[in-house]
Amino acid sequence: MRFSCAILAGGMSRRMGYDKATAKFRGETLITHVYNVAKKVFDDVMIVTSNHSNLKGIRGRILKDIIFVRSPITGIVTSLIESSTEYTFILACDMPFVTEESMRYVIENLSDEDIVIPKTEKGFEPLHALYKRSCIPFLLRSLYLGKMKIQSIFPYLQVRILENNLRFYNGSISVFTNINTKEDLIRFSKSEHL
Repeated sequence: MRFSCAILAGGMSRRMGYDKATAKFRGETLITHVYNVAKKVFDDVMIVTSNHSNLKGIRGRILKDIIFVRSPITGIVTSLIESSTEYTFILACDMPFVTEESMRYVIENLSDEDIVIPKTEKGFEPLHALYKRSCIPFLLRSLYLGKMKIQSIFPYLQVRILENNLRFYNGSISVFTNINTKEDLIRFSKSEHL
């Protein structure tokens, strides 16, 4: 089975103070780093953003959000509509510790579910998860109703939840660690991992 990947890069980055996707991280932009890891797993990697028409070092398709609702769910539904495959892996642009192994582990756990999603003690990780096209109407309904948490669609779909696993770590750092502030960027740029 073939899978696509969509990297969401449309956030406002209020806490960062500037665009996270193009923030420098160890000599390259955050999004370029995430894109290069995703390319090792997926042949088709799209970028969903309303902030950029092109991104240096990115050869994948760049898609605009299909509706003007500020929510990661908008990026997910845009990805599923535009994807060339039945399943699309959704990834955040600000997770520099993501690994091939963490993405492959999610894919390997797919049977015939609509969603395969990790869950840690902090909650669900919707931006490191696999979604089927069948999610589209439920995601759109969720946006229409103003329900912005991914779990609002779970009762209507087949969902496999992956509890914490060693493959969700890059050394001692969770692959779900994201960069939200300038301080995060400085601190994690100095980390020994990667």
